[in-house]
Amino acid sequence: MKIFLTVGSMLPFPRLVRAVDAWAAQTPQAEVFAQIGDGAETPQHFPSSPMLAPKSYRQHFAEADLVVSHVGMGTVITAAELGRPLLLLPRRPDLGEVTSGHQLATAQWLRDKPGITIAEEVAQLLSLLDAGAWRSGRIDVASHARTDLLQAVRQFIHSS
Repeated sequence: MKIFLTVGSMLPFPRLVRAVDAWAAQTPQAEVFAQIGDGAETPQHFPSSPMLAPKSYRQHFAEADLVVSHVGMGTVITAAELGRPLLLLPRRPDLGEVTSGHQLATAQWLRDKPGITIAEEVAQLLSLLDAGAWRSGRIDVASHARTDLLQAVRQFIHSS
């Protein structure tokens, strides 16, 4: 199984990277590659890069059987475009990972969407990875968002 772990371009997410690193140590058959953000600690059990060029990012995304990530809309939109399932762990303000609860709110909104599985805590994320228990199906954000907004976000992502 190929997993692409991405934390987005704004902040590192050590809690998520450490969790997947610990899981990968116990799951040598999994092939993991991660985009871990600037200033992040380097995982020990899979290759990683702080940042990826857009073309490389999309290639890793497209080749993955599963994408594990924070709850970032850029990631969700790319998953929808490329038809990849997501396993998401929201950053939490009470742990100092973000300054607001926007990822928790977005996770709640995405919770029942096809192709998206939300883990509330690291232990749940690890259980879902072990069991291979994430939602399949194509992500359909387009039916819930304005076309011009999606296009603007796509252009921003591809030009970054």
